Amino acid sequence: MGTFKRGLVLGGIIGAGLAWLNLSKRGRELRDQLLDHAATVYEDIKKEVLSSDTWKTITKSKYYRLVEESVDKYAIKTGLADSVKDTLAKILRGQWRAIELEINKRTKL
Repeated sequence: MGTFKRGLVLGGIIGAGLAWLNLSKRGRELRDQLLDHAATVYEDIKKEVLSSDTWKTITKSKYYRLVEESVDKYAIKTGLADSVKDTLAKILRGQWRAIELEINKRTKL
């Protein structure tokens, strides 16, 4: 199968999955649960970074490690499946920019 066809098939599968998450009742419920989990873990990470001197030396890679550790702890505590845990980690890694903005606010104070 050529690269174009492979991309087309993969795009179709991803599109169908996203449509299911947005259009079906069960998909919306799962998406909302996932976002609730992400918000809970993000607040814990944000507190940990900003409550200590960690914010002075944090880098993107250190933030990613902190996300992995926090998601692992949360997954054990709540019994999340590995696939949910991986998705949760991806969502939280995407929040690096928000943490960076919080750090920039602190350095300006």
